[in-house]
Amino acid sequence: MADTYRSVLDIAAPPAEVFDFVTNVANMPKYLPTTHHAEMQGPDRVRVRGEAAGHPYDSDGWLQKDPDQLTMWWGSDGENDYSGSLRIEPIDDRSKVTIELTFAPKPEMDAEFERQMGSRRATLQTGLDAALQSIDNVVTGKGGKVETPAD
Repeated sequence: MADTYRSVLDIAAPPAEVFDFVTNVANMPKYLPTTHHAEMQGPDRVRVRGEAAGHPYDSDGWLQKDPDQLTMWWGSDGENDYSGSLRIEPIDDRSKVTIELTFAPKPEMDAEFERQMGSRRATLQTGLDAALQSIDNVVTGKGGKVETPAD
């Protein structure tokens, strides 16, 4: 069964600047907690590598961007049902950023995740919150990537 996670943060930076930063695939390792490398593989295709719960991953997926709507969507091609969106709502010269993630791992992966990390829900929510804080840190010049226990 798929679970949906959501996190929202108000960032003191212009929406276009935030959108340009998050949609540049090379920047993903600067804000995604478990990601070490990300690269485009062609139009609307992305490859992401990293480590989660002590296990390396190398994942292919799709990525779409709509600059007019300040929205980005993504999803995996792999074994698990994984997709999400990042939406920016302009508020004057600030950005209200919302990330939503839907995740339904295979039962064997879910059992391993729970064994390694405890609560999958708490771990993924912490990761979303850390991603938003990392985006805020970088685009406002306050610092860099927020590390989480899942890193």
